Amino acid sequence: MSFGFTHRKNVQAQVRAIAGEQIQKALEEARQPSHELGKTVHGLRRRCKKLRGLVRLVRPHLKHADRENAAFRDAAASLSQARDAAVMVETFATLLEFDRTEGGSVIADPEARRITAALGQAAQHSDAGRDEQFAQFSSLFEAAQRRVERWSFNGRNFDVVGDGLALNYKQFCKRLIAAEDGRSPESLHDWRKVAKYHGHHLNLLRSAAPEMIKGREEAVDALGDLLGDHHNLAVLDETLRKLGIGVSVFDAIEKQQRRMADAAFVLGRQLAAEQPKALHRRFESYWALLPEKG
Repeated sequence: MSFGFTHRKNVQAQVRAIAGEQIQKALEEARQPSHELGKTVHGLRRRCKKLRGLVRLVRPHLKHADRENAAFRDAAASLSQARDAAVMVETFATLLEFDRTEGGSVIADPEARRITAALGQAAQHSDAGRDEQFAQFSSLFEAAQRRVERWSFNGRNFDVVGDGLALNYKQFCKRLIAAEDGRSPESLHDWRKVAKYHGHHLNLLRSAAPEMIKGREEAVDALGDLLGDHHNLAVLDETLRKLGIGVSVFDAIEKQQRRMADAAFVLGRQLAAEQPKALHRRFESYWALLPEKG
């Protein structure tokens, strides 16, 4: 089945089926990775995020939800070194392009060349041990696959998904306020996490009212891109400081992060305009539009 609910009844069975399909596809990809290893890693980490989003949606009613969330988090973390090294190369290239076209050429050419070379070398080094990383990932997912058929719930129908939807959205609103107050990379990253989960929740509920949900999905995706790029710049900043490389690049990073944060807050305030209880009621009315049985 696709990543989403298709009918109102048998919610628990649908959750197990959605999780089972994502786990099976991830195992197939990890056991036979494509020649584009970066693409494989990105795809596997994305499946982890979708599964964590599903677990968070049903968390108030899923027994051992914290254990399952931790398992998928650990699986993604097992591939983080490979992901971070490749993304740093990409992030710096994008930053450099922005600096040359819109940022006023803050980054000096010799510095840009040194950084490009150092990040490229780090990315090549991260390829070592990739087979071991895939094996560790597969082991965690095989264990999850054995558990998923025994997932146990204590709610029924929309309650199984509605309570987690509203709870995560409430956290989204709170973390938006904290991010605006603090404007630190950490606070924006914390906000990003719940924003991504909210996006996955919309994906899962899309079939109930596709035309009504579509616009919100697109806005959350745009917000996720802004916050994701902001986080990548924060990791780039930290990486370069550890390597002892860079002077002018840090001014360029700060300038770009400020621009991204400003745009994210404008979009976030629009997405947070509704009260959690009102959002719960609205999506419950959407849920009623699904066919009773699949």
